[in-house]
Amino acid sequence: MMFMRACWIVMLWVAVAAAAMAASDFGKALHDADLIRTSDPAKFRRAVEDLDKRAGTATREERQYLRLLDAYSMILAGEFDGSIRELTVLLAQGPDADLKVRAGALLVNVYAMTRDFAEGLRTLDDLLSVVDSAKDKDARQQGLLAATLIYNQVGQYHLGQQYADRVLADAPGERYLCMASNMRLESLQGQGKALADEAYVEAATRCQEIGEPIAANLVRSYLARKWFDEGKVDAAIGLLAGHLDEVHATGYRYLISEFNALLAKFRLSRGDVALAEYNAKVAIEHQDGFQTSLPLSVAYMVLYSIAQKRGDAAAALVYYRRYAEADKAYLNETKAREIAYQIVQSETKAQAQQIELLNRENQLLQLQHGISVQKAQTSRLLILLLVVLVGTVSYWALKTKRMQMSLRRMAETDALTSVCNRHYFNQQSVQTLAHAARAGEDVALVMFDLDHFKSINDRFGHDTGDWVLKRVSDHCRTFCRRVDHFGRIGGEEFAILLSGCDLRGARRVAEDCRVRIASIDSQASGHKFLITASFGVTASSLSGYDLAKLLSHADKALYRSKRQGRNRVSTFDGDVQPWTQLQVVAIESLSTPGGPPAPEEAPDHRPFQNLIS
Repeated sequence: MMFMRACWIVMLWVAVAAAAMAASDFGKALHDADLIRTSDPAKFRRAVEDLDKRAGTATREERQYLRLLDAYSMILAGEFDGSIRELTVLLAQGPDADLKVRAGALLVNVYAMTRDFAEGLRTLDDLLSVVDSAKDKDARQQGLLAATLIYNQVGQYHLGQQYADRVLADAPGERYLCMASNMRLESLQGQGKALADEAYVEAATRCQEIGEPIAANLVRSYLARKWFDEGKVDAAIGLLAGHLDEVHATGYRYLISEFNALLAKFRLSRGDVALAEYNAKVAIEHQDGFQTSLPLSVAYMVLYSIAQKRGDAAAALVYYRRYAEADKAYLNETKAREIAYQIVQSETKAQAQQIELLNRENQLLQLQHGISVQKAQTSRLLILLLVVLVGTVSYWALKTKRMQMSLRRMAETDALTSVCNRHYFNQQSVQTLAHAARAGEDVALVMFDLDHFKSINDRFGHDTGDWVLKRVSDHCRTFCRRVDHFGRIGGEEFAILLSGCDLRGARRVAEDCRVRIASIDSQASGHKFLITASFGVTASSLSGYDLAKLLSHADKALYRSKRQGRNRVSTFDGDVQPWTQLQVVAIESLSTPGGPPAPEEAPDHRPFQNLIS
């Protein structure tokens, strides 16, 4: 789909600047050639060749615009290397921002068509640096659409959506409105999001009304996949089949292959083997030049499934091998696009760091030059310079010290909750326990685990889960003194080491934390649900001063709280024996209405050598 999308956008490329040059004969010829780019490509190429011969009579602006048409003519002829050379020069040396943006947008599209995504992303950085300076709205929107296109291609759908939204917010004309709406839907689908059916229908209708059947049917393919995922298989088949003749009439082989592959998959799910086989073979027939396409992989999988149903082992083996090759090629292509994005991102960061280093080196050289100049001046000026130098050194020393402190905080703190991470919690706790053992002071350990946390993640998403972890940490931190250690030691598991606190005091702290957690209002997260936690408490009077033993005993008490119904505090009494997961599920099934919880909600008894590693 991506290659076909790039071709489609190149065909829709609008170059209104030629109209402004139509005052001269050469400008009028430029404008006339531009008008027939998509309607009569052969005539367009002849017109450009004639304009090249007459270029000596053109103004500088007209010659620059002719180079843009030359590049477009090369694209139509498949001469991508020549078009890349022309567009690269225009992007770097174009006389005005509008021409630079148009050249950059077309160049990004060419790199997308040739699958050189790394160069396309590098070019996009140059394009985005000038896109806002374009005075012509169409040029500006063309640049933003190029960004949407290539970000969708490399799997950065959230960025693609951002640039499509910028076009839609810029009052685009009908054609750019069609393109931006289409690619925004693609971005949302890539992120696993879906809109109401009306949004897809509206976008398809908009593109159909302005004579863009390719764009309209791309949207319909999105809607068909959405309906299939929702179980509306017959509706999905009807939508695709109803527009299949129109798709074939466009002549775009990839779109034909896409529609037929989807129909083959949907019809096979309904048991319509004959039509499914027909559509799969049509999809394969139209895959020329798209060996890494998803429709090809889908078509071969359908034929493999049909051969299996018929008991034709030989045909099944052949089709499976072709499916495996096509699927591997598609996955490799997808991975290559993602890697290209990562490479360019790394290059951009490295370049920024290099620029910063050069700036600092330049500053140092300037400072050294200043010192050499000041040597010829009076001693008073020399002293003043030395003071400035000492101040500069002190500044960088302070900045370095602050950076070291920042890195230390990052190494000791859990990034999400801002409490101690497991390693730092263990390190500090071992030191505190050693000191308490020498002084004979009491130490207590509170461990707690959020109840049904996986269910919160599954039902409301990991963003909501992260919100819960932050709120719980904020609420429980208020019960800790400066001498205590509060850390996140697992996904949803926390521990508090209380210095100078006996078992009774620790249980009181645990109960306060439990009540505070249960009082958290989840509506601020956008969802309504209950947050509770199960606590286990032990103290040095029961478990000694060994951190591993304290963690183990507190964990046993915690899981007794789990077995007894959750949302409670249990104290280690020395008699708790390890329970298997099956025993825990069996006991909970007797006390939980509706039977036992799903297997993934049953607590796992983790080995504690991992908690203090």
